[in-house]
Amino acid sequence: MPKIVDHEQKRRLIAESAWHIIETKGIEHASIRAVAAAAKLSPGALRHYFSTQDELLLFIVDYYLTRAAQNAEGLEISHIPLKAAKEVLLELLPMNSEKRTAISVWWVFAIRSLTSSALQAKMNELTDGLHHLTKTVLGLLADAELLLPSIDIELEKLRLAAVVEGLNILALLRPEQYTPETIERIISSHLRELCRPRAGQ
Repeated sequence: MPKIVDHEQKRRLIAESAWHIIETKGIEHASIRAVAAAAKLSPGALRHYFSTQDELLLFIVDYYLTRAAQNAEGLEISHIPLKAAKEVLLELLPMNSEKRTAISVWWVFAIRSLTSSALQAKMNELTDGLHHLTKTVLGLLADAELLLPSIDIELEKLRLAAVVEGLNILALLRPEQYTPETIERIISSHLRELCRPRAGQ
C-alpha cells in the first residue's frame, strides 16, 4: 500500500526547520540546501514544496504570523487605555529574542519584496495591517478622551507606524543602544506626547 504523505505536516516541518536555522545561525544561512538538510529532505524534495527561496520565505513569514497570533490569544491587555496602547505597540517590537528573530526575517522579506512580485502583495497586506493596528491604538486613546484634539488620526497612524518600524530596524542595527528598556521608554514618551497632560496620571 503506498505511503500517504501529509503535505501540510511536511510544510510545517520545513518551516520549523528553517526557523531553527534562522534563530541559531541567522537568516543568511537559511538556504534551500540548508533547510532541506535540517528537515531531512533532499533539495529536490524541498523544491517540490517551494520552488524558489521567495516561496519559502513567504511561507516562513506566514508561519511566524500564525504562531504569533496563537501566542497573542492568551495575552492580557491592561484595562487602562494608555497602558493598553503601550502594550499593544510593544508586541510589535523586539522585546525578546524570538521577536528579534522574527523582525530580522521581516526586514529581509521587506527588502526582497522591492524586487519580487511574489512577495509584494504580502508586503502590502502586512503594511496595511500595521496601519490598521496603529489607528486602532489611537482610537483607543480617543475613545478614552485622552488624545489631544489637535491630533490628525490619519496622519498619526502613519507616523506611529514609522516610529515602530524605525525602532525595529535600529534595534537590529544597534541592540546595545536600543535595548528593550529604551524601546519601552521611547514608546511611552511618544504616547504621552499624543495625550492630554493628565493622561498618564
